[in-house]
Amino acid sequence: MAPVERRGRPRGTGTDETILDAARDLLLREGYAGLSMEKVAAAARVGKPTLYRRWPSKAALVSDVARRASPAAAPGEGVPAPRPGEIVPSLVTWFRTYARSVTDPGHAALVLALTAAAAESPRNAESLYLGGTRDHHAALAALLRAGVEAGELRADTDVDAVVGALTGSVLYLLLTGRPAEAPERAEGFLRAVLDGARAPEAGAPGDRSDADGP
Repeated sequence: MAPVERRGRPRGTGTDETILDAARDLLLREGYAGLSMEKVAAAARVGKPTLYRRWPSKAALVSDVARRASPAAAPGEGVPAPRPGEIVPSLVTWFRTYARSVTDPGHAALVLALTAAAAESPRNAESLYLGGTRDHHAALAALLRAGVEAGELRADTDVDAVVGALTGSVLYLLLTGRPAEAPERAEGFLRAVLDGARAPEAGAPGDRSDADGP
């Protein structure tokens, strides 16, 4: 079995915070391409060995910066607890807030930096998924599965595919330079997805009341 790669954690939280602050400032000013471990070490006034003991790569450092600074990137942040009968409306409300948070100028640069880090190599992508988005994916998937169990969503709903489609739709708007459209477009996309996943007897997404008529 291959040895498990472990990232050493800082012994001094003050140094940790200083490094993360320096890396975040550099990311916001210069983007992922302009960031380097050398620049971070210089800005934080620490030696490169100190930096590499804590984060073995730029991608690992960026992952921690994004999770610390952006609610949108924090594992499971803001995903509502499953409540039968309210899962679909809760999901609509959450996704609107999520889209606004991800595309906020202060957060968008960090989300794009995570994307760039993941694009560098499959190893980076796996590391960033495990450290940055796995728990978020799991929390959202749990909410959707609760909707299936409660009869609000179809029994054959592909939960993982829905999670990927929802989060990917917001990232697409970021990558194509249209973040201002995200809240409106994201909600429209969510409703289109849920129209296909909704159980036949369930109401329209976001509608808490039964439809009128026979």
